[in-house]
Amino acid sequence: MKVLVTGGSGFIGRHIVEELLEHGYEVKILTRKRLLNIKGAEIARGDITQFDTLLSAMDDIDAVFHNAAYAADWGKREEIYNVNVKGTMNVARACMENGIERMIFTSSAGVYGFPNTMEEITEDSPKKPINAYQKSKLDAEKALRNLEGMRISIVRPPLVLGAGGKASQIILERIEKGEMTYIGSGDTLLSVAHPKDVARCLRLSLEKDMKGSTYNVVSFISPVRDIFEEIAHKLGVKPPEKHVSYAIAYAVAFFSEMFSRKEPSLTRFRVKSFGTSRRISCEKAKKELGYEPEFDLKMTVGDMISWYVSQ
Repeated sequence: MKVLVTGGSGFIGRHIVEELLEHGYEVKILTRKRLLNIKGAEIARGDITQFDTLLSAMDDIDAVFHNAAYAADWGKREEIYNVNVKGTMNVARACMENGIERMIFTSSAGVYGFPNTMEEITEDSPKKPINAYQKSKLDAEKALRNLEGMRISIVRPPLVLGAGGKASQIILERIEKGEMTYIGSGDTLLSVAHPKDVARCLRLSLEKDMKGSTYNVVSFISPVRDIFEEIAHKLGVKPPEKHVSYAIAYAVAFFSEMFSRKEPSLTRFRVKSFGTSRRISCEKAKKELGYEPEFDLKMTVGDMISWYVSQ
């Protein structure tokens, strides 16, 4: 089977490509980049916001992994929607015009928002996105579900941590410099996915999802404190000790977003990410796809540190 991966040169996308190649798929990567060399993969030039560039890239494809996205917790709504909603529908439309019936879409657990509950969040839980990125992912999902003639699997990862990720970089730098602060007690629960686990769940969705369903994917759930302390231990630095109340952090983030001309260091998304608890359940993926996470807290932190110190 030959598959196309959009966003195949990105953080999660690289792992999707590796996962597919390891399991015998022929892989073509859709990219805007001029210089890209991934061993074993074919390269096609294209931009998901430009429909005409997609048709020829799909003329020999059996299934599409749509992973390209504008992933940001701060930015212009129009730019985010242009990529995440209009771009997604361009990909789906190009699939239909090429007779491709199978698509696997990387969405986000951000569609649930941050309900701050100890109850497990399943695929059917209420959707309460708070920012443009989360809302765009939910709107893209709804648009895809309105299409006929395609079987589309949707996979929702929460915070993705691993080698090369932007969030990983920010967390590691701040802990190393002694600048990380807990929002609240530090005991809030964080649902985390390693990109390799995300990639495996996406592949399993292609192979085993016969209906076109939606799945959460999670590697582990841990108190924020345990993650930060493990990182500090591996870096050989003091773990974070400072705390700020959720209310103060949220207020600072709100005004930072309102008046900043560039991406602020603290956003409401980040405050909610680390200051509220989310227990994302991946039991459906385990039951229907046979998904089992490979990465736990220690393995994920070890992967992050190995990459960070080698830069």
